[in-house]
Amino acid sequence: MRRHKTFRVVVGTLVLAGALVGAGCHRHHTPSERADWMTSKIAKHLDLDDQQKAKLMAVRDEMVAARAESQQEHKAIMEDVIAQVKSDRLDQAKLTQLMERHQAEQKRVMQRLLPKAADWHATLRPEQKAEAVEHIRKWMDRYGE
Repeated sequence: MRRHKTFRVVVGTLVLAGALVGAGCHRHHTPSERADWMTSKIAKHLDLDDQQKAKLMAVRDEMVAARAESQQEHKAIMEDVIAQVKSDRLDQAKLTQLMERHQAEQKRVMQRLLPKAADWHATLRPEQKAEAVEHIRKWMDRYGE
């Protein structure tokens, strides 16, 4: 039972993080503005109370801060990828290492974000969770599983 609950929290957090990141795909705003837009949309759709909004804002703030901190690492990885593309021959070992660095950075961000997301998730009422599931399913239908 605990494993199932933990899995749901992880999936919910990943969806929230994906939504925050994905929200910026079609707008030319700063990451902070995109996060504000997405969190206001979540608050509206789930009809969050003030306590829930405060906890959601803590998730947003953590996500924006983590993104800002990881920008340098992301740029460094991309410069190495560009160097590989420019080269005469791809170094598969180097590209594998770059992918592992990227995945490690994503894992670090998620480990930082999960406690705050779990704290917010714990405040949601069952009907809010059901509404969130409905929106996730619509998102999955729209963008594929």
